[in-house]
Amino acid sequence: MIVHRWVSGFVGMAAIFSLIGALLLSYQYVVYKDEINSSAKNELKTLTSSAAAQIDAALMAVTRSAERLASTLSRGGISEKEMLSQLRKTLGSNANYFGGTITFRPHGFSADERLYSAYFTRSVDDDTFKFQRLDKVYDYTTSEYDWYVEPMSKGSRWGEPYWDEAAKTYLVTYSAVFYEATADDQQVALGVVTIDISMNQIQAIIESLDLGPSGFGALTTREGSYLYHPNQEYVQNKKNIRDVARDKGDSDRLIIANDILQGKGGVIDHISTTTGRASWLMYETVPVSGWSLQNTFIKDDLPIDVNVLRKKLIRIILFAVVFLIALFFLLLKVHHGEHFKIWLFTAVCSLVLMIGIGMLWHLALTHYSSDDVPGARISDKETLKAVISGYTVRSQEKRLDLPHYISTGIYIDTIEFKSANNLLIAGRVWQSYAADYPAEMKKGFSIGRAKDLRITELSRTSQNGREMIQWRFQADLRVNLDYSRYPLEVEHLNLQLLPAESERNVVLVPDLDAYKLMASTLLPGLDREIFLPGWEFSGTFFVLREERLDTDFGIKRNLDYELLPTLYYHIGIQRVFVDAFISNLTPLIIVAIILFALSLLSKEIEVGRVLSICVAVFFVVVFSHLAIRKNIPSGEIFYLEYFFFVIYFCILMVPLNAVRLALNLPSRFFEYKNGLIAQGAYWPSVLGIFFMITMCKFY
Repeated sequence: MIVHRWVSGFVGMAAIFSLIGALLLSYQYVVYKDEINSSAKNELKTLTSSAAAQIDAALMAVTRSAERLASTLSRGGISEKEMLSQLRKTLGSNANYFGGTITFRPHGFSADERLYSAYFTRSVDDDTFKFQRLDKVYDYTTSEYDWYVEPMSKGSRWGEPYWDEAAKTYLVTYSAVFYEATADDQQVALGVVTIDISMNQIQAIIESLDLGPSGFGALTTREGSYLYHPNQEYVQNKKNIRDVARDKGDSDRLIIANDILQGKGGVIDHISTTTGRASWLMYETVPVSGWSLQNTFIKDDLPIDVNVLRKKLIRIILFAVVFLIALFFLLLKVHHGEHFKIWLFTAVCSLVLMIGIGMLWHLALTHYSSDDVPGARISDKETLKAVISGYTVRSQEKRLDLPHYISTGIYIDTIEFKSANNLLIAGRVWQSYAADYPAEMKKGFSIGRAKDLRITELSRTSQNGREMIQWRFQADLRVNLDYSRYPLEVEHLNLQLLPAESERNVVLVPDLDAYKLMASTLLPGLDREIFLPGWEFSGTFFVLREERLDTDFGIKRNLDYELLPTLYYHIGIQRVFVDAFISNLTPLIIVAIILFALSLLSKEIEVGRVLSICVAVFFVVVFSHLAIRKNIPSGEIFYLEYFFFVIYFCILMVPLNAVRLALNLPSRFFEYKNGLIAQGAYWPSVLGIFFMITMCKFY
């Protein structure tokens, strides 16, 4: 009885302390996450409001220009020559004004002319304005021309975006109504003044927002039509937010669409249909136009130290497992030695440990840091612009030649492991060279650390005064993967992209415009059809990294030269651990079951037979171990290997009772209720060791 009280007291204390520890750590974890979430959400609100204000200011300038001219026309008494002069002057006052009209209702300009629409459009080539009479081209009073029909019936407003082939950009039109007074002093719409502006200015504001590596912004009209989205198909196909909501089953977008009509803003916890990840969707109304700015921030991009978070969660899991085991021990009163309760506790304890191991595996695969990659991660134009600006300023301070920045894109369509550390990779690379790129300098690229590199030029074209060159490449790379976590590896394959010109300051930078979205999980630059057996892709991204070498390769430089960055393309991969565990753990699980059966039947089977069975299963485990070792070239003990060591230990320990019986050696531990303690402790002991090894390995 004293022993029972001592055991129950000890286990009770363990339960109390573990419960307190689990609750305390859980509270700290929740507070830690809430503080970061709250801070990030407030920053996102401020950022969205600020961007909406910037867009509002840009649109307000257009509105004021159009309304000012419309007001002048409403007063009347202005000649055609002066009217056209003022329109031309208004359009020339802002580089983002691409065109505009003064358009009258039928017979509004002259009783002799049914229609009149004077149109100036900016020439992209020489920045001059060309004049045209639109009424000579088409009848703008028909319903398809909403820039005239809508404001004449509903008042001044912004129209829908459209693609201008001459300007090679999306334009949007503001139509301001001007009036004439009737005999009874009523104001009747006489026509509209329109100004077409480029969406480039608005797009630049949205793309400059710091929404994390995977976040992005979008802009819609009050009615929900997309004015801007990283996926340009939404704009090109004139998609409406309600259409997208229905197509993708996204009820959150329907909520936003209704709020936009009412001029409301807000924030929604959202699963992004673009990236498929948990996010915040922050939306804010642009007052002057009624447009809605919608910023998506991926929660995985929160500035959290993932390593710290993982350690916190592992400690919580440890305390929770200890508490549950201790709790069930007390509830079942296992220390009283009842046969059924001991076996029930064994089953419950084993289940708790298996769940704990599964949770640790999940943490090992999901709570890892991709920020360990050195260098500046480039996922948006603002970050790229800041990096380029920094190197340009330092070069100017040192009075050095300014670097030539070459936009470079990559698309991988073949990846194959030829061996554990040898990788075959193939795809396309393209570069864009400005007209002022010196003719004597080399054009092209190379891939660093490639054993066998083959490059074939595919095409050369000219686009907007720039030369675009595209190549096909194939390279054999030696990759250094860390297999110590096998089969829970989370790795990065990286391509070092080097300029062909090595004697002059040339820097390769990612061609961000060539990709629809730069969210890492959408795998920009990687063919979605690539299949890498045993692995899955977790993300891709570009990095600019400074590398200090201990040689100048024979190129004598000024001591005060600028160390320029190297472009890397990173491909995140992680092991499909289910496949690896099924193929590698199956023999171990079967052996463990056989050993457990032997422990139950140790009295019924003679010692020679027990030893022969143990030797047989030992060879099964050894050959399985050697096969994995042959395929995994790790210079240290990898995670799965510890499982083999535990089974080796079990193979040595299970025959002990049979040997004891053969030698007639007494043992209270093995003889208590025919070995009930030893048999009941088998699975909790094996799984408990696995749990502790897993916890220590990934802590």
